[in-house]
Amino acid sequence: MRLGDLIALFRNSFWYEPLRSCLRKNGKAYIVGGAIREALMGKLSSDIDVVFCSYSIPLSFASEIGGKVVVLGKERKTFKVLKYPFTFDFTPLNGHTLIGDLLSRDFTINSIALNLESERIFDPLDGLRDIEEGVIKVASPHAFDYDSLRLLRAFRFRSSLGFKIHEGTRRIVKRKILNFSPWKASPRERIAEEWKKLLLGDYFYLAVKDMLDLGYLERFFLAFKLMRGMPQGDYHHLDVLNHSIKTLEAMEDLLCAPPSWIDRSYLESKVGFFRRRDLLRIAALLHDVGKPFCFRVKDGEVMFKGHQFIGSKIARGYSRALLLGSREIDYISKLVYNHMMPLFFLKREGAGRPWERSLLSWLMKVGEDALSLLLLSIADLRATRGKKVSDEERRSLFEIGERIRYYLDDVLRVKPLLSGKDIMAVTGLREGKEIGIIKDRIVYLQRMGKLKTKDEALRRILGII
Repeated sequence: MRLGDLIALFRNSFWYEPLRSCLRKNGKAYIVGGAIREALMGKLSSDIDVVFCSYSIPLSFASEIGGKVVVLGKERKTFKVLKYPFTFDFTPLNGHTLIGDLLSRDFTINSIALNLESERIFDPLDGLRDIEEGVIKVASPHAFDYDSLRLLRAFRFRSSLGFKIHEGTRRIVKRKILNFSPWKASPRERIAEEWKKLLLGDYFYLAVKDMLDLGYLERFFLAFKLMRGMPQGDYHHLDVLNHSIKTLEAMEDLLCAPPSWIDRSYLESKVGFFRRRDLLRIAALLHDVGKPFCFRVKDGEVMFKGHQFIGSKIARGYSRALLLGSREIDYISKLVYNHMMPLFFLKREGAGRPWERSLLSWLMKVGEDALSLLLLSIADLRATRGKKVSDEERRSLFEIGERIRYYLDDVLRVKPLLSGKDIMAVTGLREGKEIGIIKDRIVYLQRMGKLKTKDEALRRILGII
């Protein structure tokens, strides 16, 4: 994007001229950081960072636009001005000079400033070139010493922007995380905020792969350290940790080109704050996290019996640590807990044993989350390349998806043959818990295809009570 386009983008915003007008009375100020980076990429950020020389600037600006002011800090005060949908963070110049402020920032792509008075760009570290080349590079060799959370932020930008982490920065990251504990180095709220942004990025898999390669992932999720190098037997060709990363990659592929039985609107629908597609990725990453605690060797064969149940508890704990909402935590835990069930149906089919009734009973418990679970199972199987896994099994999982879609759309939405009043009229019972139990049983038998008419349902009631 040309610099002229950047200025035009800002000028079209309601807040730009009021901000500039404040400077004529109160001194200098500069827009810095992510707002500049986003504008150079053609996007107007709702988070605007401004460094200033006079404390009167943020107060005057808030008055101009009718925004709410929040004052933070005691000695070096910072100001947050809120005017929906924008948040303006006003910070005094670090080091009392613009160059000192920019050199103390995290990455070169954030070390760019716009002089609001002259409307000129100040770029002492060639951040413009790094944006053009798609590179994440530290502003100084000591950038991580100022704030260790910047280590996680490097991966967050990898996920949200798709930029590559510069080789020199990779070496610094790798050296910095030796004997490093992310959870002790920064407040949990700040870690959670960065992780949530990382999870929302379009390049989540690439970021996680870098986290693995540079050793950060095992510092963040401690169970992953136990997963590295743990063998899995003839069903797998990778250890538990690398299989989990491969499952995440397979999930990314499925989310880009979902099967015909999954609507994109389903993947985009929200579970709490996040979309299903976002939470499916973290579930793919964590789906086998319980295996190190269930590792057994029996008759020369590696086994992980019950790992999904242990894993769901660990996934719930990690999700809580990341300060996810209760609905999001339940969803992730549910996916990890149930991720083996579609494979159970697959094995029953391969053995020529009936499985449709079990599938229907399971669907009545998990509902439409069955589609998410099947996606997770498909990603899991795609990442499994051992000699015991066949292409036929992979194809069969897609066919099970068609059956699930049919049940969800038709069978599980059947209209009850009997109402509560019908049941009370036949049984003489009053409204209460017993009526609900009978009604649920009738609906269950309908779904199983054992009851098709109202008369059949009425006759069956005598056998239920």
